[in-house]
Order: sequence, then C-alpha cells, then structure tokens
Amino acid sequence: MRRFSCHLAGLLAAGLFGSITTAATAAPQAHEDLDVHGERYPHACKTGERKALKASLDRLKLPATPALWRAVDTLLCAPATPANARQVRLLLGPRTKMTYEDTGSDPDVVYLPPSEELVREVMAKGQAWRVTVEWRGEGVALQYAPNEACIAGVLLAYRGGKWWIAEGGSACD
Repeated sequence: MRRFSCHLAGLLAAGLFGSITTAATAAPQAHEDLDVHGERYPHACKTGERKALKASLDRLKLPATPALWRAVDTLLCAPATPANARQVRLLLGPRTKMTYEDTGSDPDVVYLPPSEELVREVMAKGQAWRVTVEWRGEGVALQYAPNEACIAGVLLAYRGGKWWIAEGGSACD
C-alpha cells in the first residue's frame, strides 16, 4: 500500500487521531465502530463524532470556517456521487502533492493533476475512524483511519480566499 507527505507524516509519527462527520452530505448507512485488537473506535460519521469535529474546527478560529467544515465533512462522510465529486474537485489545485508509504519502504511522492481517480482517492466516502484536525503552520491537517491498517489524510490550506487541498496521501502497515 501507500503512504503520504512530510507534514502529514509528522502526524502519523505522533499517532494523533480523533473523530468527524457530515450531516447533509453523509450517505444513509450504518456507521459501525472499528474494532482494532479489542479497542473500539467510533465511526467518524456518527452525529456525535461530527459535532465534536466541527467544534474542533470552530476552536481553531480560522477564516471561512463554514467552507472548511463543508470540505472536511464532504471529504470524510459524503458518498462519491457526481455532485460530491465535483465539490471535491474544486478543492484541488493544478497539481496536488501526494505521498505514499508502506511500512519499511521509502516514501513515494508524486504531483497529480485533478482527476476522477484523485478525487476518489482523497474522499473517505464514509470509511473514516480516529479522525483528527490540527493546525500545522501551513494549513489544517485532516487525518483519519480508513481501516485498521492505514492512515490517510490531506492538508487543507487557505489561499486566495478559499480552502484548497495542498497535499495528501496515505500510510499502511
């Protein structure tokens, strides 16, 4: 499997995780908790987890917080419908830095143009547990576990009056 970027790699090394969710864009589905070696993690798209994540973003006191929340919620909890994919594509710049790693391998860094494949890759599509959001100097690092063996995420940067996906990637054992 793959792993991601320098800024986000720091979060991976620190083992930071939390919780998230989206209301209007979430797919109607059962949000099962994730069990990892007897430890249960709540699904990020449950109502309570979403409220906690939104409160975390609000506490950061960043510009255009409602737009940031819509982006985070869509990235984590929205199904990959054409409308949601268009929303995510608007968050991508002309080239997005993506970093991938497997345990014991060197990082694979690529710069990708906007594409349907990249949109599908950065969207969790409701498969998100252990979500964290954190200010990282250049932007908001959004990180989540899509399953028990991987961590994925994006760095959202505010430029030109808008939130952008500056980089992203994933890391798997």
